[in-house]
Amino acid sequence: MHSSSSLLQAYELMCQAHSMAAIYEANRNVCKYVHSTSRGHEAIQLAAAFSLQPHDFVSPYYRDESLLLGLGFTPYELMLQLLAKADDAFSGGREYYSHPSYQGKGKPLIIHQSSATGMQVIPTTGLAQAIQYWETLLKGSQPPGVGVPGFMNAATPPIVICSMGDASVTEGEVSEAFQFAVLKQLPIIYLVQDNNWGISVTAAEARAMNAFEYAAGFKGMGRVQVDGSDFEASFNVMKEVVTTVRQTRKPFLVHAQVPLLGHHTSGVRREFYRDEAELASHLQHDPRPKLRARLLAAGISEEELISIEERASKRVADDFAKAVAAPEPAIEKVSDHVFAPTPVVEEKGERAPAGAAKIMMVDAALFAIKEIMQKHPEALLYGQDVGKRLGGVFREAATLADLFGEHRVFNTAIQEAYVVGSTAGMSAAGLRPIVEVQFADYIYPGFNQLVTELSKSCYLSNGKFPVSMILRVPTGAYGGGGPYHSGSVETTLLSIKGIKVVYPSTAADMKGLMKAAYYDPNPVVMLEHKGLYWSKVPGTEEARTPEPDADYIVPLGKGRIVQSAKEHHIQSGESAVVITYGMGVYWAKEASLSLPGKIEIVDLRTLFPLDEELVYERVRAHGKCLVLTEEQQLNSFAEALAGRIGKNCFTSLDQPVEVLGALNLPAVPMNMELEKAMLPTAQKVSRVLDQLLRG
Repeated sequence: MHSSSSLLQAYELMCQAHSMAAIYEANRNVCKYVHSTSRGHEAIQLAAAFSLQPHDFVSPYYRDESLLLGLGFTPYELMLQLLAKADDAFSGGREYYSHPSYQGKGKPLIIHQSSATGMQVIPTTGLAQAIQYWETLLKGSQPPGVGVPGFMNAATPPIVICSMGDASVTEGEVSEAFQFAVLKQLPIIYLVQDNNWGISVTAAEARAMNAFEYAAGFKGMGRVQVDGSDFEASFNVMKEVVTTVRQTRKPFLVHAQVPLLGHHTSGVRREFYRDEAELASHLQHDPRPKLRARLLAAGISEEELISIEERASKRVADDFAKAVAAPEPAIEKVSDHVFAPTPVVEEKGERAPAGAAKIMMVDAALFAIKEIMQKHPEALLYGQDVGKRLGGVFREAATLADLFGEHRVFNTAIQEAYVVGSTAGMSAAGLRPIVEVQFADYIYPGFNQLVTELSKSCYLSNGKFPVSMILRVPTGAYGGGGPYHSGSVETTLLSIKGIKVVYPSTAADMKGLMKAAYYDPNPVVMLEHKGLYWSKVPGTEEARTPEPDADYIVPLGKGRIVQSAKEHHIQSGESAVVITYGMGVYWAKEASLSLPGKIEIVDLRTLFPLDEELVYERVRAHGKCLVLTEEQQLNSFAEALAGRIGKNCFTSLDQPVEVLGALNLPAVPMNMELEKAMLPTAQKVSRVLDQLLRG
């Protein structure tokens, strides 16, 4: 690196970062939202920014304001986010400072990421996974209908940089991303900025090795160390590593040692936990004086450097005044962009074509995905054991790898967090992933990603990055599955805002809802009851239906009346409606046999969005309602729904809404008699309905 103009550009941006930190500190009453600055990290961040091209991808972390300056964002643009202003281009005033999301011309794409330490590493590795998928797809003859994203048409191959602090490397999810990156040899650079602190915890307290040493355990990971306070050294290393990754398409880790000169955040100040001697040792490595001395040695005059410093200070002051005066967000827009609009708004196609053979629910899912993948080369399926050898533990993906190749249908390791979180990056890069976890009981390791990244991405990026994905989750109890293969998790899922939750109970709905979930640009969790897959449970034969045609689709949020009551019973007040889903549909059907013509059954099909209009309409028609669920009843979705029904239908109810669910036990017991004792049954439902009708 010998270009004096580049050195001067870096110095001016360092001066801007220095002035920004100073003006924020001097105006703490105005800069009231929590923020971090890049003081001490400027050199490596600018070096990384200067190495990127517009067709690349980068995920900065919360201390990376200098990286953003290096990409071409102005202090004013960053300050709009600092002050949570309406014109904040990243989030519209919803996100913390230096939490960018960008999709535009002239700069690398930046997906949304949370503040949760290290959580961005999985979604960002998903970006590299998507790049590799596009490269594999385009090596052969291009399939019809493929819209190749623009980043694949550049003169050089795209790469990904994922930036993080060294303390985040101890997170288990970082190791999941590293494992996948080296296994698949993905074109990603993990830039680790090591300032020896994790808030008030030192490296010696928190970790047995630094990130460079840790990376040695990941076979196939290139690695290098650099003095991250030296701009020239950092620039040369980043240039070399970026060139290597562009050419070899292999992962690399850059471990940059940097000082921490500012506070951890504006709310956790350095004087709370750092002594003067330790801070003084960090100040000796301040990147700005280092670069200033280098410029003087290269013949740049003191006058020119002073001019740069004064220009940077004035720019920052002017931008800050302008940002302070910028308008606040309109409060009426607070609920915008929770979801991206879905194109599927009405039921279409033939639900039961003439002469169509009846199929099982498990096959309905298989056929739906097959039709999706035939039509859409951007669709792919991955998860544990879904690949060619087994095709899913329930054979729900059997034959798909044979049909579409192992680059589109493949196994992952036991990495629920990676399976879930990688879809954020895949979706942002133009793909539509369908992923699986094996059982609902094992979804919890993926919750960090589902909650912190996927559910919030659309809202906190102001609509730029909805995550289009389907997460398939086999759920429910039957036949002695035991405590870790029988759980129901819908209430837990429904506590997450920003995802949709679907629960089909027939083959036709499985196929129609799977299609709708695929075309929905938002995260959709499909809960699939194992006991309904093959209709092996007595009384569930009607889960088998004629196979709908290839065009059949059911919009999310539309319930279905499965069984109607006789009109004369409704008029005489001798009827009730059961609001249910999944296995509850079949318990209610069997229970209603003892009350002929008196029981209406509504299958919700989608738990969120919920067809409240249908629910309230049918409850008002009958005046008596049972909400039936397989979940443990106490504090469940079913109880919450019963409360809403009670409030909205109060004047139409003959008596309080009843709820029936499983016993309030921590797990489903293995013994089948104990399992039966815990769960609702048709007999239990019948007793409740009889009492409901008797008043």
